[in-house]
Amino acid sequence: MKKALLSSLLITSAVFAQEEVNKLKEEIEVLKEEIRKLRLEIAAPEITEYRSYTGLGPAASKALFNPKGVSIGGYGEIWFTNVAQERPNFEADLFRFITYLGYAFTEKLKFNSEIEIEHAKVEGGEEGGEVAIEFAFLDYRVNRLLGLRGGMVLVPLGITNEYHEPPTYFSVRQPYLEKKLFPFTWRENGVGVYGETDLFEFRAYLINGMKAEQGSYDPTEPLDSITQDGSEAVSDSIAFTGRFDLKLPKNLKVGIATFISPVMNDQGDRLGTINLFSPHLWWQYAGFDVRFVGAYADVSGADRIAQEINTGDPFPKRMQGFYLQVAYNVLRHFDTDHELFIFGKIENVDRYNQVPAGYTKPTGKASELNVINFGLAYRPHPLVALKADYARENYDQGKDLDVYSGAITWMF
Repeated sequence: MKKALLSSLLITSAVFAQEEVNKLKEEIEVLKEEIRKLRLEIAAPEITEYRSYTGLGPAASKALFNPKGVSIGGYGEIWFTNVAQERPNFEADLFRFITYLGYAFTEKLKFNSEIEIEHAKVEGGEEGGEVAIEFAFLDYRVNRLLGLRGGMVLVPLGITNEYHEPPTYFSVRQPYLEKKLFPFTWRENGVGVYGETDLFEFRAYLINGMKAEQGSYDPTEPLDSITQDGSEAVSDSIAFTGRFDLKLPKNLKVGIATFISPVMNDQGDRLGTINLFSPHLWWQYAGFDVRFVGAYADVSGADRIAQEINTGDPFPKRMQGFYLQVAYNVLRHFDTDHELFIFGKIENVDRYNQVPAGYTKPTGKASELNVINFGLAYRPHPLVALKADYARENYDQGKDLDVYSGAITWMF
């Protein structure tokens, strides 16, 4: 009897012990899974809030809101374009594919970058796309009012140069002013400060200046032809760029930006100076999205710059232009998170409002341009936009164009 009781107790103890071992194993596996998730979160934390960090687009801002570790984002767009007056008149193009890479060293010290591939591929010795760094900088935020930034930075003019992810604007193309008068995407190497309060925000940078060189001039994009894009940039003279915005009630933002830069030659000798000023307004309220950007640029030494370029084309002595866009979300009256914006936009781009003595204003696509642009932008998700629009390009001394466009765009 005693032996039977002892055996029963031993068996029961063994069963309970095995159950405890099994529970311990399960708890260990749970702990392993938690540790794995924690490691993943440290390496690449999930960020579900998309908003602007002092002027940058929502996807570009992820790395600066990220509290720790690696952040990955990006955007892209595929264009379908028909130009009635040109042959061939239809084109489909994976216009741009972008990857954002960032890293938070601490909660205050962070790195952010944008790597771009254009037109789907790059082929040596053949016409194709390009691979480029759009920005790459270290950022240290002392507090909300003061941050320090250094590296390749975006010039803070207009709206879409910094806030340039395709789902955030409505037309297939960027505004002509911010593509043909301003360079797009405009970036250079430098250092600067930024900050904000509930009433205002600002950015100010010292960056490398511009360079004119022989044989590299496109008269349709005069400023873009003399940017250095931070690549082995001649920096004997330094440029200044800055921006100040007031945050007004009803989500209205108004401000002004400037770009003041020397223009150098290959040896670093100063040829002239560009003084560019740009007022802007952005109002997002009650389904409306209203944007205005103006531009006025005065160039000293335009004749010397033209001589250095030596293509026979003038360099502008004065440039000016503006655009005004009004968009409205017609789905705001329905029970849906989807958005369908109807928009209209007018633009004037006068790149050669004045030219140096002895030169004549260029004709064709470099002449004064007036644009009427309207269309639709459908967002089934805040990070995705499907677009269709029509643009009438009226050139003062050139063939007018009817441009029909569609686009599939995304960001993350």
